[in-house]
Amino acid sequence: MNMKKRVIILAIIFSIITSALIYLYLNSVDVPAVSVAVNKTEVVVAANTIPENVIITGEMLTVMSLPTDGVHGDAARTVEEVVGFLSKNEIIAGEQVLKSRVATDLTSSSLAYRIPEGMRAMTLSSNEISGVAGFIAVGDKVDILVSYTDMEALGQGLQITTQFQNVEVVAKGPAVSGATGGQSDTGVSSSLTLLVTPDDAQKLVYAAASGSINMTLRNPVDTKILELPGYGMDAFEGLEEEVE
Repeated sequence: MNMKKRVIILAIIFSIITSALIYLYLNSVDVPAVSVAVNKTEVVVAANTIPENVIITGEMLTVMSLPTDGVHGDAARTVEEVVGFLSKNEIIAGEQVLKSRVATDLTSSSLAYRIPEGMRAMTLSSNEISGVAGFIAVGDKVDILVSYTDMEALGQGLQITTQFQNVEVVAKGPAVSGATGGQSDTGVSSSLTLLVTPDDAQKLVYAAASGSINMTLRNPVDTKILELPGYGMDAFEGLEEEVE
């Protein structure tokens, strides 16, 4: 074996020995683990997919601790912020529950979200006489009087009845135009939207089609329902005899 080959073999041997020694050294050294502190925030997420337009319950939600940088600014932090309210859109399982996608602020939500379950919103035409000169405001309660003019065709004359009592006003239409094309000085709305049952909605449509409607404004603390008889020509029977 010549000198050149011996040098190469020795170099390879020393290289293997050096590598082994380095490997053994590195394994004997304790390298401290590097830990990075991550700030986390608790956020409400959907435990399962929440359909659109349903009442959100606690079973639909869970609270997770997520990195703060990944938490949406509009996400609910506690379940109490969204439980009991309507979902405006579908919320996918695992998705952060955004308050903007839940009808939490009913005053700023569309009218549909403010209608209690089992009730309906219905709009009636209004003018200065039937609408109490524009003094009816949203949230007020009114009684509805119906003048059934079609009763005259049956020979019974005009009949007036207080058909609905303590009905809530949930919205007002735009003010009617005055003679100059601007809004009326009285602020009288062209329509009033009422909260009624489905059955009362049918009766109101019939009343509007069969006669004319007037409203009376109630005191907020007066919620008593009165038994009122209808009023018509028969109320004047015997009046002449009494006068005589």
